[in-house]
Amino acid sequence: MSIRNKFLVVGMVLLFILTGFFREFTFLNINEQIRVAYYNSPDSHLSPSFQWLTAFDFETLYYLKWPVTLLFCGIFGLYSAVTVNLIFREKQYVKIVWLSYAGVFGLSFLFFGIGLLFGLGNVTYDIARFLAGIIETPAMLVILVASFLILRRT
Repeated sequence: MSIRNKFLVVGMVLLFILTGFFREFTFLNINEQIRVAYYNSPDSHLSPSFQWLTAFDFETLYYLKWPVTLLFCGIFGLYSAVTVNLIFREKQYVKIVWLSYAGVFGLSFLFFGIGLLFGLGNVTYDIARFLAGIIETPAMLVILVASFLILRRT
């Protein structure tokens, strides 16, 4: 890997970290407004930049988390695809990155849906949340890069 690509990979890792902090900030604010809406609480602790969330009711905020999760999944998938491309320069690996992100998101959504359909939300939500957490952190990138390194050595 060239020196330029090494610097770009470091930049992608930093971008991953910064986006992760913004993701966390976003969900903290959504969850805070969910709390306020659910309990009709007058003591909101929303950030000024997220005051627009006050226009939504509890149910809308609750289900808004899925498209926001999908958005961040797409962003982290893009970061991972770019990083894998910089490291390996293999189009097949980039395809695997996208398929992995889509597959884990789909599986998470499936568990959530099964929980809703069969009244098992307490059990399946934790699984869905765990899977979504994998694709909204650098964990998936670490797993994929390690897998590709092993694959190259065999």
